[in-house]
Amino acid sequence: MLIKDRRLRQALLEALADEQRARILAATADRPRSVMDLIRDEGIPSSSAYRSVHELEGNGLLVVGRTVLTSDGKTYSMYKATFRELNVAFRAGEIVVTATPNLDAVQKAFRLFHSFTEEL
Repeated sequence: MLIKDRRLRQALLEALADEQRARILAATADRPRSVMDLIRDEGIPSSSAYRSVHELEGNGLLVVGRTVLTSDGKTYSMYKATFRELNVAFRAGEIVVTATPNLDAVQKAFRLFHSFTEEL
């Protein structure tokens, strides 16, 4: 699908240009992950992980895939990338971004926050 929304396209390009945010998107593309999972498994510093997840979520690139209730009554969120695959191309002087959305837990978020047009 072609990403036509300028804000979304810019957010994607900025996220891909940042090593930590790109790693977060890659780690959450296949399955939901908590911030603690990202800190432990991806080696991202705690403050950076929370800030990056908050920013990615605010830009619509991550959504809460599910919320977990622990045995002691606390909750934490499991985040999932809204895209499974991204492609960036430079065609005829224009940056073209296409994406394959994650259709499982994030369909509602796509309908609410993003406009997509299939690439012809």
